[in-house]
Amino acid sequence: MTSDFSGNHNYADLHIHSNCSDGLLSPLEIVQHCRNIDLKAIAITDHDSVLAVDELKDAQHEGVEVIPAVEMSSNVGMLDIHILAYCIDCDNPDLQLYLEKLRKHRVKRAKKIVERLSRDGIKLDFDRMQESAKNSALGRPHIAEALRERGYVQSIREAFVRFLSYHSPYYEPKLSIEPKALLNKIRDWGGIAVIAHPGIYDDADLVTRLVDDGAVGIEVWHPEHSATCQQEMYEMALRNGLLMTGGSDCHGHRRASLQIGKCGCGKLQVQQLRDYKNGETQDISRM
Repeated sequence: MTSDFSGNHNYADLHIHSNCSDGLLSPLEIVQHCRNIDLKAIAITDHDSVLAVDELKDAQHEGVEVIPAVEMSSNVGMLDIHILAYCIDCDNPDLQLYLEKLRKHRVKRAKKIVERLSRDGIKLDFDRMQESAKNSALGRPHIAEALRERGYVQSIREAFVRFLSYHSPYYEPKLSIEPKALLNKIRDWGGIAVIAHPGIYDDADLVTRLVDDGAVGIEVWHPEHSATCQQEMYEMALRNGLLMTGGSDCHGHRRASLQIGKCGCGKLQVQQLRDYKNGETQDISRM
């Protein structure tokens, strides 16, 4: 079956990052921008953080449906596997404890990387970096930005290539959790587990294993998915009765136009998420 749209619908963007993790815009700024471009539904999927959801609870965002969500990390060896958890119960005490554990580990991890850089003469002010990050999930992007500001690199990309990649001597692993264990947790927290940007893994068997382990959807439309990849993901979802989502994965890049809404999904995909959350039967063939 051939997909009847590319995912560039101006209806929903279900993969956006705010300054509560490693994005540049505040949750309120994101909502305002989405209203301006007439997006009807969004999910702010910050890394290991639901602060954006909390920030928007009492905010006025008429015309823009905000779906509670978070992007969480698991790993198979050195390979990071990201899972998008939609419609999650952000007030769940166990979720809050887990996110706090991750937050503390992120701070320790970042400090170790900065210390290793310092031993080789690459001096960064960790306290200033932490202050700049404020309540956001401190991570490698903040270190990359500090490296750029100090003139050690010309771009964020160069910082990752030279200093922060998995093969770098300065790298420090994330907190380890297997995908199946994370998928079980997401289910217990009331979330809908969707595999983020599965095409970048270039491993259909891995995606199949994640579905077997409990993922109920895949992110079909993503900026790093080619048209061929999108078609493959679309057909995989149809064959396996999986939910489909799409999003820009926008972090609010400097020196470039905002990509929010440039990749996403349609009204039907958002309705399918609602139906799944409500325990209603879905007809994936209509997607």
